Amino acid sequence: MQSKQHTIFGNSMLLLCSLVWGLAFAFQRKATDFINPIAFNGLRFALATAVILVFLVVYELINKKRGLKSIGWNKSTIFGGICCGLALLIASNLQQYGIQYTTAGKASFITALYIVIVPILGLLTGKKPSLLSRFAIPIAISGFWLMCSGGGASFGTGDLFGLLSTGMFAMQILFIDVFGSESDPIKLTLVQFLTCAVVSVPCMAIAGFPTVQSLVNPDTVLSLMYVGIFSAGIGYTLQTIGQKYTEPSVASLIMSLESVIGMVGGVLLLNETHSEFEMLGCVLVFVSVILAQMAVPKKFLQFDKKRYIMSSNNKRGRYDLQ
Repeated sequence: MQSKQHTIFGNSMLLLCSLVWGLAFAFQRKATDFINPIAFNGLRFALATAVILVFLVVYELINKKRGLKSIGWNKSTIFGGICCGLALLIASNLQQYGIQYTTAGKASFITALYIVIVPILGLLTGKKPSLLSRFAIPIAISGFWLMCSGGGASFGTGDLFGLLSTGMFAMQILFIDVFGSESDPIKLTLVQFLTCAVVSVPCMAIAGFPTVQSLVNPDTVLSLMYVGIFSAGIGYTLQTIGQKYTEPSVASLIMSLESVIGMVGGVLLLNETHSEFEMLGCVLVFVSVILAQMAVPKKFLQFDKKRYIMSSNNKRGRYDLQ
């Protein structure tokens, strides 16, 4: 049983994680003025790879000192990491394209819909949506319509790209569920981020490499540093630490605040404004996300400490990432 101090510590880490991830939407939106989405994500994941590589080295040294051994570079880690990386790269590029045409606040709530889509895609693996998920789906659709159309009939380019990216984020989570049970979480993350960075190079050759002027722009540098180091590297670390000491249902609810913080960040950092219909839509989406998280099987959300640091005779592992 976790002590009260451990619970408070875990909740605090997850709340800080939500803050870091939520504010990332404002930095992503700002970067669209200076650098194309593919170049932005390529550089972003290159930075993230470096951060996770450092984290992995420290992690392995600590394990070695404690006499523990994590899962090695097996097929699930390599092939699974590549599959997760490709899904993550597609999702991130779609999101970055979409955020050019919408606000950071709306983008954060559209992205949060992945938690509603996951139970639906779970049908592909034979998992039927629960009763709460079935209630969450129409609420999410209603909220999405109000948020994106303002109660009218319009549906913007940014909304479409955002919805497509949300579907790919949900696919990435399912890939993690499939391959994560036989992989070390840190190694899987490293392969995932490295895949994103490597595949981005030929994509940049087609879409265009960033100019020197765009790379030295202070807003570009700040945005890349934030999403590459803080959002990916530090945010992921905060999540893994926090979930060691927090119940999965509580952890998922705390991390759902990412969407709310994303909207607040857009208002404070970018002076974004939202209509009453858009705000009502955001509330409905947030309610649907909470309902869906209460219904999603724990295996999609749980981070098990015993599976994170494995002894040499243990062949099971677990991984979870936003």
